[in-house]
Amino acid sequence: MLFIKRTFDKLLVLLAVGVAFCLLSYRPKSHINAQIPPEFLDASTVASARQRAVEERLAKAYWDCVVNNIQWKYSYGSRLPQDPPPEFVLTRADFAAEADLSTRTRYWRKLQHVWYMPNTWKKQYEWDTTWTTTWKDQVKSVGRWLYSRLSAIRL
Repeated sequence: MLFIKRTFDKLLVLLAVGVAFCLLSYRPKSHINAQIPPEFLDASTVASARQRAVEERLAKAYWDCVVNNIQWKYSYGSRLPQDPPPEFVLTRADFAAEADLSTRTRYWRKLQHVWYMPNTWKKQYEWDTTWTTTWKDQVKSVGRWLYSRLSAIRL
């Protein structure tokens, strides 16, 4: 005889729903580490100390661009495009002379290399209730797919 109309039964159901909501809303999220991975900075080909310092500044500036722009467009595990997107650009004026197209492409290739490495990402648990509304988009997507399939069938 489960749930005989007692007042604490309603409290137990309410508590169970609250606990389930909290468990579904506390989710892991992956973010790019703010620290540059050693593989991203390749100053081994640079001969002089001055060139090495310039290379380190460029790498830091491009990594800041990854942290501030790229990680929000391409999430953990997603595939990066072959060519650098418009967001992958240095905006500071002091880098304008050093950041040409070949440098930008070279650092994009380095980013593609380190993108899947585990030390590039950090996992944090965060409060995220987007699961409460994303199911609507999935239902709409299935509805559009069904409509396109059924409209193709001529009765």
